[in-house]
Formats: sequence, structure tokens, C-alpha cells
Amino acid sequence: MISKALTTVLLTGFIAGILYTGAQMLRVTPLILEAEKYEIAEIAVPHSHAASGITHTHVLNGVALDVHQRVATTHEILPAAHDHAGVAHDHAAESWAPGDGAERTFYTAVSNIVTAIAFSLMLVAVYLLRGKKVDMNSGLLWGAAGFAVFALAPALGLPPELPGMTAAALESRQLWWIGTVLATAVGIGLFTESKSILPKIAALALLAAPHLIGAPHPFLFESIVPAELSAQFAVASLVTSAFFWLVLGATSGYFYKKLVLESSGVFVKTSPLNPQ
Repeated sequence: MISKALTTVLLTGFIAGILYTGAQMLRVTPLILEAEKYEIAEIAVPHSHAASGITHTHVLNGVALDVHQRVATTHEILPAAHDHAGVAHDHAAESWAPGDGAERTFYTAVSNIVTAIAFSLMLVAVYLLRGKKVDMNSGLLWGAAGFAVFALAPALGLPPELPGMTAAALESRQLWWIGTVLATAVGIGLFTESKSILPKIAALALLAAPHLIGAPHPFLFESIVPAELSAQFAVASLVTSAFFWLVLGATSGYFYKKLVLESSGVFVKTSPLNPQ
């Protein structure tokens, strides 16, 4: 059974990763490329920023360039201009990034497949631990839950960002994201699995807690990317992520039923919810 479960994981991850890459190329990737035009234009022109105490990150071909560091809490004018072109040159010499076109698409697909396999492993592990009947329909529900946990809930506080947008410190964003994912996962589990009122109330409290605490944001927001482009990217990213999770759930449910349950003779004619 373990080998068939692993086969389910690999098949699901490969299919979901490929389809996710194709979905990204329809809208998400073009928006990223459009934002990089603004980023390149910004880096190419040396300039100074008036406000200190701001962390400003540039991203070029996937490489984050932290060119302004927090230096003071006052609002004094910095005397020296920052040469972004020089910074970009130094980072390019130290870091490698895939070129545009087929090479970039290939590495994106590989990354998506690896990510999909990891999430597929998580779903199949849940199926095995629960020991209940799973098919394509129930897999869709698990996929929807995965989308809510790993994409929708975090996006309510930290929406997807394009290159060229300021953000809070990476460590604080990662900590809030992890806390939100854990709270949402436990909250959904409590709410759906519990029958009494108290666990359901606790579940609602867990779901709301990360958003009541609030996600970390920069003290001063600035972006070289138009707001309309940022909004389009946030929507496109969430829609594409929803597609990914629904495909992942449906595919994992289908292969789990065919390869694990039916081949081993488990839950073929009866369900643990309606035993005969």
C-alpha cells in the first residue's frame, strides 16, 4: 500500500505542477514580466530617497536586492544617492538566475512540480491517517481546504506582491505566515470534525486570531509598480492558486481511490460512514 500511495503522490504532483505552470503562463507570468520592466527602469536610474528608516527591496530576475537598510528613525534627508545600477551589477556577478523564455519556464515548472509533490504527500498522508473513503469529490473538498489554509487566509493579510513593492522584514512576514497557516488548519479541522459548540467557537477564534493580530507591513509604503497592476496580480495569483489546489485535491482523490483503495479492496463497496 505504501508504494501505491507514493505512486499517487508522484502522479498527483507531476500533473498538478504541470497544469499549474500552464495556468501561471496565462496571466501571472505576464504580469511579473510587466512589473520587471518597471523594476529594471528603476534600477537603471540612480536616485536618492528622502525618507530614512525604510527597508526597500528590489527584485531582478528573482534576486532580491536590499539597497536601502533601516538607518535611523528620524526623517532627515540622506546626503548620498544610491546607485542602483551598481548594486544590480554586483548581485548579478554573485547570483545566477535562469534566462527569460524556455529556460525560465522550465525551472518554474520544476519548482512547481516539486512543490506540488510536497503538498500531495501531505494530502495523501491525511487520507491514510483518517482511514476513510476518498474519491475525486472528497478530494476537491480537501483541495479547497488546502487553498483556504495555504493561500486565501495568508493573502488576507499579506496579498501576493510583485517585484518593486516594499514589504516588512522577511522574518516577521514568515512568522506571521506560519502562524496563520497553523491557526487556519487547526481551526478548519476543529470546526468540521467537532459536533459540540465549544470546539466550534474555539475554531472560529483560531481562524480570526492572525487577522486580529495583524500582518506586518512597512512603516511607509512605496512602489514603482502601478496600483492597478498590483491588484491584477493579487487576483490572478489567488485564482491560479485556487486552480492548483482544486486540481491537486481532485487528482489525489482520484488516484488514491484507484491505486490505494480499490487495488487493495478497501472501501470498494462499503463506506465507514454507512457500514453494511
